Amino acid sequence: MCQWCNQHGDRGQKWYDKIENYMFEKVFPDEAAQEKAKEEIKSTFSQTEWRYSDPEFIRNKQFLQDRADSGFGSQIITKEEMVKVIRLADEATKRADTFMVLGHCPCRLVYEGVRDYVCIGFGMPVIMSMEVGYGRLPREGLTEYGGEEWRNLRRDLRKGVKVPLKLAEAEELIDEWEKRGLWHIVMSRGRLPLIEAICNCERRYCTYWMNRFRSDVPEYVLKGHFIARVHPEKCVSCGECWDKCQFGAIHYSPTSDNVDIDPTLCMGCGLCDGACPNEAITMVAREQIPLAKNLW
Repeated sequence: MCQWCNQHGDRGQKWYDKIENYMFEKVFPDEAAQEKAKEEIKSTFSQTEWRYSDPEFIRNKQFLQDRADSGFGSQIITKEEMVKVIRLADEATKRADTFMVLGHCPCRLVYEGVRDYVCIGFGMPVIMSMEVGYGRLPREGLTEYGGEEWRNLRRDLRKGVKVPLKLAEAEELIDEWEKRGLWHIVMSRGRLPLIEAICNCERRYCTYWMNRFRSDVPEYVLKGHFIARVHPEKCVSCGECWDKCQFGAIHYSPTSDNVDIDPTLCMGCGLCDGACPNEAITMVAREQIPLAKNLW
């Protein structure tokens, strides 16, 4: 099991399979802890969410490591696992004062100026979701924006947001994102084990990926619990799988005229499995692969 599962799972359960981890008041049971967490949530959004492109944040390894140590963490999951996560998050909304909401990707907004609505937020109390900007924004901003500029921003942000996001809508979006070739990350933004979002992104924009591979802080996004495996007798070298792989894990062999998948490089996103038209790829549990079972 990965480090997050060992710390925040339950009797061999993955950390994102435990419904209590989707419920703010279960993770922070006493009032003092709740107030502290709420202040940290405000601070996170007001101080850093709008500054993804600032080198002080995305290239400062010590800063990123400190954030990881304080509870920032995520993990790659497959489409099938994402469906389970969304269903758990939806169940949590029925047990607690929370809801699911569709929001845009801050990473792509910074790097390309486009609001691409590919992130699902949950886990925070409704009032906190309103305060930090998940679909319902406060009259006064928590960021450097203010006055007319802030009102315009609030109006613009609301255009693509669905609040609350229904389970059936979320499941349709998962299929859409999978076809686009976006990997899926389940994440906590500073409050492990509280699970707060699913991010669907790609290598070009994902700051969590950059924090791991460019800044060498692996806790920001752990490899998944599954690894892709090829069945050579079914592979016809159509190229669909390596078009989907963004981690350099798939290699074409002209000698055998099929593909190999390097288990040490595979992140476990499952996009290649979903793209293969011949069912030549399956996802196997990481612990079944001795070479990669401890590579998180």
